Parts: sequence; structure tokens; C-alpha cells
Amino acid sequence: MLTRLVEIVVWGAVLTGLTVVFIGSVSPVELLVAVTAAWGGAVAARRMRLAARVRVGGGRGAVRALLALPGSVVRGLAVLTAAMAPDHGGGRVRRIRLRPGAGAGWAGALLAASPDTCVIDVPRDDEVVVHALRPAPGPVEEAVARTDDAR
Repeated sequence: MLTRLVEIVVWGAVLTGLTVVFIGSVSPVELLVAVTAAWGGAVAARRMRLAARVRVGGGRGAVRALLALPGSVVRGLAVLTAAMAPDHGGGRVRRIRLRPGAGAGWAGALLAASPDTCVIDVPRDDEVVVHALRPAPGPVEEAVARTDDAR
């Protein structure tokens, strides 16, 4: 019961926030419509997740990866800018084995958020394939990758 309520509250808050951001200046009527639509969307999102039999979980390393994301984006922009130079060495394709308990969906989204990394495949629940312009793993990759040498 509590997890159902938490899931709906999180979805509702995210959808309300997105709606308000996209509206711009918000009048009380627009806010009421945004909240009503968002909570309806939150209930629908939960029902869709249940219908698809998708579990909520696999968040191991998520906080560390989210904290590393802003710096990774700035560094990625620098690497992408340098990659535009005529003598740049090109990119590398890497398989990243995810640490146990990490979800490939959110980990792939965070890895792809950096401008110098592109997720090109998710062959298994514990692995993503990326094309990266830098040779060494970035901070987000380090947060979600296995700590042993299984890459």
C-alpha cells in the first residue's frame, strides 16, 4: 500500500513539475489543470507498469551516478569539442558490465546523457554497449560499472 502511494506521488510530482516548466508562467487555473492531469498520468503510469510486469528496482549506484552526471556532462562537452579537431583519434566501443543491482534502463539513460557517450545497445539486463569518445571511463560509468575487471 505504501509503495503504491509513494510511486504515484513520485510520478505525480515529476509530471506536475514537467507540466509547470513547459507552461511558463502559471495561473491558478493552469496549475489546477496541470496537477489534475499529472495525477491522472501518475495513476496511468503505475497501471501500465503493472500491466507490463515491470519491477521497480535496480537502483544500486544511482545516487552516485546522478551526482557525477553534471561534471560528466561538462567534461563530455569538452571531449566532444576536442573530437571535432581534425587530428582526433576517434571513439571506442566498450561493453560495460553493470554492478549487481543496477538497472540497465536508468544506467543507460545516465550514460547517454553525457555528450561524449552514446549507448548503442543493451544486450542484457546487466550490460550496456557504448560508443565513447574518451578512452578512459567517465565518472558516471565508474558509478554504474562492476568494480571487478568484468567489462
